[in-house]
Amino acid sequence: MKPFLILMSALPIAGALILANLFGFRRLAKSEYLSVDLETILKKLSAKYPKAKYKFKKRTWAGKPLDAEGVALIGEKYRGSTSSSDIARQLIKLGLSGLWEDYEKLIRWRSKCIKLGYILPPLIFVGCTLCTVVGKVPAMWTITIVGLVLAGCISSLWFSRGVEKEAAAQMTSLIERTRVLPRVSEEEDLIESIRAWTWVSLLPGIAISFLMKKDTRIAGEPAQK
Repeated sequence: MKPFLILMSALPIAGALILANLFGFRRLAKSEYLSVDLETILKKLSAKYPKAKYKFKKRTWAGKPLDAEGVALIGEKYRGSTSSSDIARQLIKLGLSGLWEDYEKLIRWRSKCIKLGYILPPLIFVGCTLCTVVGKVPAMWTITIVGLVLAGCISSLWFSRGVEKEAAAQMTSLIERTRVLPRVSEEEDLIESIRAWTWVSLLPGIAISFLMKKDTRIAGEPAQK
């Protein structure tokens, strides 16, 4: 039973890692700096897309992209960022805010899936590890349980990914229509970064945070042109 459960949980985990790496992290690692900062882009896009609302906050949590009213929560530290990767991630939040009025229930569902991806895996891992240390749970069962939890989080993120894809599509379409960037190459870079984040989001947030620390370019220091 345990080997079967481990195999079943390994499939979605491996699939998410492969897709996130091929279409997400690899693209984000090539992202570059733009000539316009996030605040300027947000002002221009929100002016053309009144449904999308945002506010800067000193402290934000990636597990909570929107507040209770559907307003995008943008970290103050990103206000002047010109990193294509950073800006793309924040624009997806703006896209979700723009869809809030018509798809509130779906966005709340997506937000819950994102939140679980940050909270549940580390909580279960710590709990099971402690139980294994004191001899309450065999190590094999700890591996099995943690694997099943990760697989469950990934499955929920996969099924709710359509919401984020639609938010990303709204943003890419708006960027193309409004021409917020002076060069086509910058526009393409930003659009590709937005699409890349929808693939990265297949992974639970805690895994994204860990993997981003391994590559400073994705974490806000992309390679310069």
